[in-house]
Amino acid sequence: MLSLTFYGGANEIGGNKILLEDKDAKIYLDFGQSFNFGKDYFYDWLQPRSVNGLEVMFEFNLMPKIEKLYSSNSLAYTDLKYQQPNIDAVFISHSHSDHVNHIQYLDENIPIYMGHGTKVILDAYAQLYPQFCKLGEHKYSLFKSGDKIKIKHLIIEPIHVEHSIPGAYGFIITTSKGKIIYTGDFRLHGPKESYSREFIEKAKQAKPYAMLCEGTRMSAESRENFSEEGVERKIDGIISGSKGIVFAYFSMSNVDRFFSFYRAAKKSGRTLVIDTKFAFILDSLREKITELPDPKRDKLLKVYFRLAKSGTFNEKDYYKYEREYMENMITYKELEKNPKKYIMHLNFFKLMELIYIQPKNADFIYSSSEHFLEGEENEDQTKVMMNWMGHFNIKFHQAHCSGHVDRKGLIEAIDAIKPEILVPIHTHNAKEFEKLHKRVILPEKGGKIEI
Repeated sequence: MLSLTFYGGANEIGGNKILLEDKDAKIYLDFGQSFNFGKDYFYDWLQPRSVNGLEVMFEFNLMPKIEKLYSSNSLAYTDLKYQQPNIDAVFISHSHSDHVNHIQYLDENIPIYMGHGTKVILDAYAQLYPQFCKLGEHKYSLFKSGDKIKIKHLIIEPIHVEHSIPGAYGFIITTSKGKIIYTGDFRLHGPKESYSREFIEKAKQAKPYAMLCEGTRMSAESRENFSEEGVERKIDGIISGSKGIVFAYFSMSNVDRFFSFYRAAKKSGRTLVIDTKFAFILDSLREKITELPDPKRDKLLKVYFRLAKSGTFNEKDYYKYEREYMENMITYKELEKNPKKYIMHLNFFKLMELIYIQPKNADFIYSSSEHFLEGEENEDQTKVMMNWMGHFNIKFHQAHCSGHVDRKGLIEAIDAIKPEILVPIHTHNAKEFEKLHKRVILPEKGGKIEI
C-alpha cells in the first residue's frame, strides 16, 4: 500500500513534511518549518530554549509527535522515548527554511539527501547565522540532476527546476504503484526557465500516477507575473532616475536578483556595495556558480565594513572571515562623500548605517517577497522601516518577481504532465485545483491519503 502523510505543506504555504510509505520503505519529502511557525505562542524574546529540544514544540503541538524519528537530544525533555529510527531517508528539494529547517531535530542516523548547491548554501548560512540556521549532525548524501537514487525498492530521480534560489529540484519517484511527481517549488518566468521545462518534460514522459504540485500562486486572481527581465528593467529605470545613492534589499541567496542589480550597476556606471556576510555567501556560491564575480577583486563590487570597536576600521575589529575582504573595503565615509556612484545592499537590520551615511535624495528598492513586507505578522517591522525611510526622505520602490509559478504556468504544467491523481500542496487555494483536473485529492495537515 502506497500512502502519503502530510505533517506540513497541506493547506499552508511552506512547512513541507510529507511522509511517503510504500511497502517497507519510508522517506520524507522535505522537512521544513512553516512561515507562521509558533506565532500564536512566541514573540520577540519569548522563544523556546533550544537546549530543550522539542519540549515546547510538543506542548503546543507545533511538531508532529512521531516515534522513531527524532534524535535523543531533541527528545531529552519530552515524554517521547527515544527509539532507533525507522525512516530510510529524507529528500530535500532546496535550501529555503520552509523546506529544510526542521531537519535539526531528526535522528542523526537518518540519511539526508540534497543537491550539492543546497549543501553549499546551508553550510554558508550555518556559519554566518548559527543561531538561526541549525542543521545538526547527519549523514549527508549529495545529488545532481538526473541521478537515480535507490532506497530499498524506491527510485528517486532529482531534476533541477528554476526557483528563487540556486540548487532547487523536483523529484520523480518510482514506487510500487507507479511514478509519483513531487514538484518542490518552481517557476517558469526566470532566466533558468529551461530547468523547469526540462522537469515538466521528464515528468510528462514518466506518465505519473500521482503528482504533488505546489500552488503558492494558485489564486483566482493574482498579481502581474513579472519576469526577472522585467524586474531588471524596472531597477534600471529607478537607478537612472535617482539623484543620490540607491539602496536595495533582496535575498543574499537569490542569485538571479543579484545579477539583475549587478548588471544595473554596470549600466549606470555605479558600483554595487555588499556587506561582509553577502561577500561570504557569494564566495561560497562561486564554488558551484562560476560566473559569479569575486567579491575580493571585482571592480564593480565593494565590500562595506561597519564602524566597530576601535572606530578605526582595524582588522582586529572584525571576524576572521571578514578580513578576507578588507582589500576591497568601503566605509560610510566614501558613500557619504560620493553617493551617486553607488548602489548599496541594505537589509532591515542594517538601517543603522543610514545614521553614518546621511543620504540625500536617496532611493530604496525593496526587491523581495511581498509577504515579508505586507504580512500582518510583519506590521511592526514594516512600520519601523518606513519610519526610517521617512526620516531620511528616502523614496521607496518595489521591484520583485515571485519564485513561484503563477496560475497560468501551473495549468500549463498540469496539462502537460497529465497525472492520474493531482494532490495540491504548498498552497492556501487547494480547492482551485479541482477546476483544473478531474481527480484531485485535497490533503489535510496531519492526515494520510492512500494512493
